[in-house]
Amino acid sequence: MTSTDPREAARRLYTALADGDAATIAELLHPAATLSVPGTNPIAGRYQGAAGLAEFVAAGTAIAPGGARTQVIEVMGGDRHAAVYGISRATRPGRPPLENHTVHLLTVHDGRITAITIFNQDQPTVDTFWS
Repeated sequence: MTSTDPREAARRLYTALADGDAATIAELLHPAATLSVPGTNPIAGRYQGAAGLAEFVAAGTAIAPGGARTQVIEVMGGDRHAAVYGISRATRPGRPPLENHTVHLLTVHDGRITAITIFNQDQPTVDTFWS
């Protein structure tokens, strides 16, 4: 990895997620990285490493064909953290489409992401969509 800037790491991760670039995702995520997903729905929980992130994506895709896609609106950051403000969207039969304004807080150490914590603007709507 060439940059230790948390904003750059976040931008690269979300581009790799959009492109399905597993190699870049694995490069950016520390093996012990955690993904914390809030809520009381089937995809809520704590996931670890690139395999955990893949498990989270697969769980979402199993519920909502095509999975969720996050449109990055802005990436903010400091020395050890980046915040990704975006809109996550998904559709599934029999439910209104999900349009979730969200902030993902990333912790970055030596250019690798060690934690991602998701904060949803309207958690009850997110829980209803995924349940």
